[in-house]
This record gives sequence, structure tokens and C-alpha cells, in this order.
Amino acid sequence: RIRRQMFAKLRTARFFKARGTAEGAVIGFTAAVSRIASVHQFGLRDRVNKAGLETDYPARELLGLTAEDEALIRDLAAAHLAGRE
Repeated sequence: RIRRQMFAKLRTARFFKARGTAEGAVIGFTAAVSRIASVHQFGLRDRVNKAGLETDYPARELLGLTAEDEALIRDLAAAHLAGRE
């Protein structure tokens, strides 16, 4: 429950940034949110407060894809781009 509350705000649009070029589009977290998400995703060491107190955070996967998930996504994208949907 606490974990859900901590990261629920990350799904809102205000924490995302979007960029587009002629070659494609990218959607990702803003810099500060990206750092926080990375610390919790991979269980890194980070400051707890502005005074400099640091701690090791346990890994808390926010997003996880298995190798099978990645292969399926890659195959679906390739099929779509080839017009074989």
C-alpha cells in the first residue's frame, strides 16, 4: 500500500517529458523523477535529505519485462512495421 502511494503520482502527465523528431518520438520521466525511479528500480544508494544523509535502497521494481516479454514486443513491432499484423 505504501509503495503504491509512493509511486502513484509518477503516472501523471506532469512528470513526463516528450520529444519528437522526424525519425521518431520519445516519452520519458523528467530528470529528477528519472533519478528517483532508477534508485528504486535498481536498489542504488541515494541521499535521503538535503543535509547529505545517504542510504542504500532495496530494489523495488517499478517496471519489469522478462526476456520473453521483450521478444514478443519486438516481434509484434516488426510484424506491424512489415504490414503483417
